Amino acid sequence: MATLETKSGIEVEDFRKDYLFGLPSQLRKSSEWSSTFLYNKIRAAEDTLERDLSVYYTPKIIMSEPAATLIQGTDYDIAEPAYDYSSDFYVGERWGDIRLRRYPVRSVQSVKFCYPNIDHRIMTVPPVWVRLNGPFGRIRLVPDSASMVLSFTAYMLSIFSGGRGVPQSIFVNYTAGFSGVDGKADLATDYQDFLELTKRLAVLNIVEDAFMPSSTSNSADGLSQSQSYVIKDFRGSYEKSLEKFRNKIKGVRLAVV
Repeated sequence: MATLETKSGIEVEDFRKDYLFGLPSQLRKSSEWSSTFLYNKIRAAEDTLERDLSVYYTPKIIMSEPAATLIQGTDYDIAEPAYDYSSDFYVGERWGDIRLRRYPVRSVQSVKFCYPNIDHRIMTVPPVWVRLNGPFGRIRLVPDSASMVLSFTAYMLSIFSGGRGVPQSIFVNYTAGFSGVDGKADLATDYQDFLELTKRLAVLNIVEDAFMPSSTSNSADGLSQSQSYVIKDFRGSYEKSLEKFRNKIKGVRLAVV
């Protein structure tokens, strides 16, 4: 039988032993679920969290509108649109602030300004300018000398004059995802809460699929026991943990009314 390898490194049999023992009696015993069934539930949880949080369990090479000559899966993993150049890109304290779409960012390979498309490159940002805040997926472009600041500012103003932004004109190639010595090490150290969240969602998927009744009672030889289960409470607890982790990797979101 082929090895059932998950993105997160969660072992199917460990998951069965540690997280399915003690589920309500209306569900099948944990030993009755096939390894493939449990593997699919874990993988579904992983895919859901990657999509909802814009993260990857393992490092991925991400390119802004890669050239047609590049091969997905060999030269890069994910293609995404270029980023917008806003009219206030260097106003105040922004310093060319770009929030990347995927987290956590391991490294930035290149930042290029292109207009009107990637075939017309205006400038490749020197690597020394790129200041990375990897866990939050943010980079700032800080020129390393006064002369270069003036040159860069004049150059950009000559191209993007008129006080308007230019959509999809900043092309960023970067690597994002959890990583470590074996590709998953920091999941088990720095992001143990994310692994826990993955397991909880997998269990929740199993319970919701079982159409479990909200309350049960058992009696034998004069003894009786009643239990109640409210799926929405399980879901609510998971959603709170999800929001807590989202704030951890993206910062607290504020709404202005």
